[in-house]
Amino acid sequence: MSFDAVMDALGSDEITAHIETQNVNSAVRLDYNDHGTQHIGIVRDRALELLELLRDEVEFGVYDHELGFGYEEARVVVACAATLHDVGHLVHREKHTNHSLILADDLLDDVLGVYDTRERVALKSEALHAIYCHHSGNDPLTPEAGVVRVADALDMTQGRSRLPYNKGERSIDTVSSQAIEDVTVHDGEDEFGVPVLVEIGMTNSAGVYQIDSLLKKKLHGSGLEDYVRIVAVNEGNDDIVGRLEL
Repeated sequence: MSFDAVMDALGSDEITAHIETQNVNSAVRLDYNDHGTQHIGIVRDRALELLELLRDEVEFGVYDHELGFGYEEARVVVACAATLHDVGHLVHREKHTNHSLILADDLLDDVLGVYDTRERVALKSEALHAIYCHHSGNDPLTPEAGVVRVADALDMTQGRSRLPYNKGERSIDTVSSQAIEDVTVHDGEDEFGVPVLVEIGMTNSAGVYQIDSLLKKKLHGSGLEDYVRIVAVNEGNDDIVGRLEL
């Protein structure tokens, strides 16, 4: 399968070195959240989960190219974009999305080497589009880009802010992230009549910031608003927010 070959290529020493190095500026020098191997793995897994749940609900962007692409190619686009969306941190946190586009444009030629020229260019264009749209403000034009954007925000649990928190950083980002205990993604059709249900467990109400200010912002404009339901439950020691539904 081409998807398996692409996944092998995304696990190459070259790609791994980029992902490990991009975290130096973010987590080491700027005391920001993790943007390294752990973050990338979580985002990619979440994005592929979302894609599978949406498989029978949306028309994927790869179909527009009239090259005989199917669900496998949609998975390829999502895996590539999720893996390389933050590689621009190698240059700087500021404008890292633009830097990611430049670096990914080069790296994807080897990753997509199993495809012929026209297919490779089409798939690279879709992956670059998803990378560009992973930040709020650059609204996705495809479901593939939408799932990468939403998946990026779903990495919000305690481990995300582990490095800055352990170094004493106490910002709203680190404290709210520490309040998110778990995130699960599954079929929401039976309970809410939507294909995707995101359930979030909080240990205190500070986690609301991660959900209402960050995840909600990423979901808005993603093109997936009608397909996703978010339910957060606070089982901690405060009674400020017991349950939040979006």
